[in-house]
Amino acid sequence: MKSYGSANIKIALLITGIIIIISTLVYTQILVAEILEREREIANLYAKSIEFIANDESQSGEYSFIFNTVVNSNSINFPIVVTDAKSKKPTFTKNMEIDTTLPQGEQTLLIQEMIAKMDEVNPPIKVSYQDSIILSYVHYGQSKLVTRLKTLPIIQFFVAGVFIFLGYFGFNYIKRTEQSNIWVGLSKETAHQLGTPLSSLMGWNELIKANSGNSEKVLQLAGEMSNDVDRLSKIANRFSKIGSKPDLKPQNIHNLIEKVVKYFEIRIPKISSGTFEGNSKKKIELKITGSDTAETPLNSELFEWVLENLTKNALDAIENISGKITFDIHQKGRYIFIDVIDTGKGIDLRFKKDIFRPGYSTKQRGWGLGLSLSKRIIETYHRGKLFVKESDPNRGTTFRIRLNKNHKY
Repeated sequence: MKSYGSANIKIALLITGIIIIISTLVYTQILVAEILEREREIANLYAKSIEFIANDESQSGEYSFIFNTVVNSNSINFPIVVTDAKSKKPTFTKNMEIDTTLPQGEQTLLIQEMIAKMDEVNPPIKVSYQDSIILSYVHYGQSKLVTRLKTLPIIQFFVAGVFIFLGYFGFNYIKRTEQSNIWVGLSKETAHQLGTPLSSLMGWNELIKANSGNSEKVLQLAGEMSNDVDRLSKIANRFSKIGSKPDLKPQNIHNLIEKVVKYFEIRIPKISSGTFEGNSKKKIELKITGSDTAETPLNSELFEWVLENLTKNALDAIENISGKITFDIHQKGRYIFIDVIDTGKGIDLRFKKDIFRPGYSTKQRGWGLGLSLSKRIIETYHRGKLFVKESDPNRGTTFRIRLNKNHKY
């Protein structure tokens, strides 16, 4: 059972964001290139106009068109400076943002600094007399429009990044909320559905005891029936806790694991101490190692549920005649680690990330909810971590539970 819908949406969202960034970046660069070329042409026209005046031997004086159309034109919206070829001093400036209250010497120094920066961007244009004598240089920079357009891609990149992040975060949040609602709804409905037959079973069990005539066999069967009814009641109680704030109390982890082991001892026909035999004649050894004093706030019913799911998963993974499941408890700093180690078939690395996904299962039966539910109980209700520590094909898998000694819900 595999579903790649959510992954495809995330990829599509990322690709869309990248396309938006690249498209706007390319389009902006095209606009900048066109504007720069236009400004370069205007600067050249300005220089040629000055050169024309300087080379006009007729001295007709009809220069009003040139001055009005080119020199004083509003089309020159970028900074421009004309300097003398010999002294390098500015003889004309336009669109230069200079504080006129400064002394003349300081203004000149500021203009020269600006000229140096403009020459780094655009080489100065020579104004010559009869193509032999250089009269002056025209220095020009970039307009504010070009500067703003150059910073636009950075703004667009930031906006697109925020869009991708918010979209990804929002999608994940919606998905988690939907999954949470599904879990809560399923759990509440399961607890509700179990409640009615449980009440009836309890009543029938009491009637059997009352009318057994003290038959030892009947009383024994009624006792076993009571155990299973209690078990069903416990399961219903577990489901009813999903979606509610759990009651956490300090618990000895070794004792909880021991209860789970004893539960499996009763349900699986015993061959010898610590070994079990199922329908497939397997011999499975269950073993608890490590610290027997580790304690942390837990909800015992929910935590036992996790241990049972991991144990069932380990039992299903062991395909050989014999095998071992080890519960290793150890402490390090403020953390308690519980490793559930089996000698089963291991997990294919391709599916390592999928095993905790709701609905994923390699078994012919089951809904693939056990590991997903276990992860939710550990991480959401106990603020811990549940993950695959290691797994080797045909050698086994180690699931690790990490808990904080002093965590609170």
